[in-house]
Amino acid sequence: MTSMTLNKCDTGNKPIMDGVNYLSTLAARVEEAIKPHSIRAFASKIDVSEGTLRRILKGEDPKLSIIERIATEAKVNLLWLITGEESDIGDESALHPVVKLDEFNDAFVLVPGYHVSVSTGYGAFNDQMQVSRHLAFRKKWLEYKNLEKSKLAVVFAKGDSMEPTIHNNNTILVDLSDKKLSEGLIYVVRLGEELYAKRLQQYLDGSVRLISDNKEYVEQVVKPDEMEQLEIIGKVVWIGKDLT
Repeated sequence: MTSMTLNKCDTGNKPIMDGVNYLSTLAARVEEAIKPHSIRAFASKIDVSEGTLRRILKGEDPKLSIIERIATEAKVNLLWLITGEESDIGDESALHPVVKLDEFNDAFVLVPGYHVSVSTGYGAFNDQMQVSRHLAFRKKWLEYKNLEKSKLAVVFAKGDSMEPTIHNNNTILVDLSDKKLSEGLIYVVRLGEELYAKRLQQYLDGSVRLISDNKEYVEQVVKPDEMEQLEIIGKVVWIGKDLT
């Protein structure tokens, strides 16, 4: 899935973009914006180190304040620089970054992406959750999906057991407030010391099945007397596309 510019009438109830390619497309727009300056010269103009600008161009998640400075110095639309989309406001307003930053904050929410691998295969344990990037989602889309921004997290899938629904390295948006098991939906769960993204199904005896979409993988069953090992972290609500 590639990043694309959408018409204003199409975007109200959709997430901003797919998380997998967001930082690479942002880097490409920054590279376009700073031309014809050298990296060193432009970094000096916006009062950041050359190394900082190079890391942004390599796909590192930048601070919004730095992106604002890039937009101001390059005289480009801040909304376009962040999202790849054009604003309804005329080109002249690109010289006023405060207005553009407000416009972005009015329309979008930055959801933290954690340095956590959620296995869709044999499990991946992470003992520290570190914010590694932020992804932008439309406020209108979050409202449409009845999602609370402070209860959301982005994590990254590893493995192939949930294919074709979730692919290796896919970005996953998780609603941390929704821990109630609804049969057949996908959840991020902790089983013992491993994290998984799986469909869940509960039996009448209280046991829970962890089901893979890839039929080459055998389902896991957590028995009632093993429930202390199972924790529902949250429901998966987006993988570059709506799930529900």
